[in-house]
Amino acid sequence: MRSPLLPLTFSLATLLASTAAFAQTAPADDPQRVEEARARYREGLQLFQRRQYAEAMVAFERSFRIRPHPFTLYNAAEARMRAGDTQGALTQLRDLLAMTNPAPEPDLQQRARGLAQQMGEQNLQPTPAVTHECPTCPPPPPVQECPPPPPPVQVTTQISPAAWGLAGASLALIGVGAGFLGVAIDNANTYADPLAPRALQDQLRDQGETYRIIGIVGLAAGVGAAVGATWMFTHPRRTEQPSQSASLHFGVGPASLSLSGTF
Repeated sequence: MRSPLLPLTFSLATLLASTAAFAQTAPADDPQRVEEARARYREGLQLFQRRQYAEAMVAFERSFRIRPHPFTLYNAAEARMRAGDTQGALTQLRDLLAMTNPAPEPDLQQRARGLAQQMGEQNLQPTPAVTHECPTCPPPPPVQECPPPPPPVQVTTQISPAAWGLAGASLALIGVGAGFLGVAIDNANTYADPLAPRALQDQLRDQGETYRIIGIVGLAAGVGAAVGATWMFTHPRRTEQPSQSASLHFGVGPASLSLSGTF
């Protein structure tokens, strides 16, 4: 029968051997951190000897966080395996094989693969390096060129001469119409007089009717002409042409000073 203490004895020998290697290869640039890492490492060894694998695993991992070393990570992985976490132990062994500073020695790599085989991993490979690729930035949008501003335009307005003609015609027609209506009203007062002769009354009545019609037509035509003239005054003709740039010119003569320009 095989003794159950044989694997533990071999593991303790490995741990004790790695203590000297850790002491020899640990950098000495920070003595306080190195001493703290060694203290946690020795604590892990003592807990492992007492078969307190979970506590030993925690001590080894604390030492590894302070001063990363392949031997420390190997011991943490073995303690984790004996504590029952095989997947976590395999992850730590893969991280061990991927270490570069310091890199694990060939015999330690062989031990790590042998420990992985005990957990069913026949081809242990290092943890792939994580690369962070920056996403490709999209090209900037093309610069949109603004179209040139349109040239300035000079707008001029001009009132048609017909507007003035309609205004004059409206005044004349209103005057004529008002005159004929005045005569028609005066004739009506005359032929309405009972003392006026009968023949004169008939003559004035006929003449008044004619004057009344002429007056009404004249007034209507005058009002229409006034409306047309008003519309033409309020809607003058517009002409547009490119405006000239403003310029100012000075001139000095023997006995004078001249100033000219265009705006």
